[in-house]
Amino acid sequence: MRIVTKTASVDALKCTGCQTCVRVCPVVAVRMERSAERRIAHIDEMECVACGICINRCAEHALSFKDRETPLRIETRFDETISEEIKAICTKAHMYPEQVICYCHRIQAGKLVAAILAGGDTPEKLARMTGVRTGCGVLCITGVLRLLKAAGVELTKAPGYQWYGKMITIWDIPEAVIEKYGKQYYILEDRESMDQVFPGGAEE
Repeated sequence: MRIVTKTASVDALKCTGCQTCVRVCPVVAVRMERSAERRIAHIDEMECVACGICINRCAEHALSFKDRETPLRIETRFDETISEEIKAICTKAHMYPEQVICYCHRIQAGKLVAAILAGGDTPEKLARMTGVRTGCGVLCITGVLRLLKAAGVELTKAPGYQWYGKMITIWDIPEAVIEKYGKQYYILEDRESMDQVFPGGAEE
């Protein structure tokens, strides 16, 4: 569980309306609004998780943190009634429920799947529900995409500068590639080794 005591805030005098903050926000908490004949950024404080990504990317230094009146709790608990379903989805993604996906906030695969089953069907919703992708904002997206795919979620176009690209793993290499390069690069041997370390391999 995380307790968020801050929220991003916009200095209207400095904001130029460039929309960088809108495009980089991992929880889609920033939008543009017209004020005094120009557009400026507006923060939805109910959605903001104080990750600081918008603050770090603003070239005009128009964003900063301010204290929240009421702290925001970010928490997704394991539901024992769906623990087998959680395990099955993690296995399909070649992960363990205890495997850490987001190292910034130590968020495990099982907690992400619990959030997916509770309605988190986009990376942005999962970020709001669990805090994933609200640290560095970079490294854990591939794990998030793998889990969403394993849960049968079909994503459409990503908002802003977010990325929904396909992450190729050792289990996704096309047979034509294996046939052409498999012996040279030991692809099948590597896959066999990975099957011994991660679930969802030989038994599928």
